[in-house]
Amino acid sequence: MGKPMDTVERFYAAFAAGELDLADELFDPACITYMPGGAVLTQPEHKGMAQVFKNASPDSRMVVDKVVETGDQIAIVGYFRGTHTGDMVSPNGTIPASGNAIDLRFIDYFAVVGDRITEHVTVFDQMEFLGQLGALPPS
Repeated sequence: MGKPMDTVERFYAAFAAGELDLADELFDPACITYMPGGAVLTQPEHKGMAQVFKNASPDSRMVVDKVVETGDQIAIVGYFRGTHTGDMVSPNGTIPASGNAIDLRFIDYFAVVGDRITEHVTVFDQMEFLGQLGALPPS
């Protein structure tokens, strides 16, 4: 893997360790993150979202399954794993801690220039995520 993937791996490791300031430093301040459902986050908003996820699941981490890297662009298929031991507090409401395991498939796209992530797109199934958190009625 090349230098761009090293930057992404440092981001994933910093997130897993709860070192969100270090994770934030790996993003260009002008980076935009595109989220499921059409949400577009500035870098401060992205850092805030990461804090919400870490508060809800302090042991959460990204586990890489597959990587495609070409030049400064990287696509990753992986799993977001952790345990929902804290409340997930967002502008849309609070999902109380359920104690449930989270094992959510995701796809990330990154553009990296130098040592900074300049573009980030993440895709995951929001309904699957809510179901794993216990926020949906049983089927």
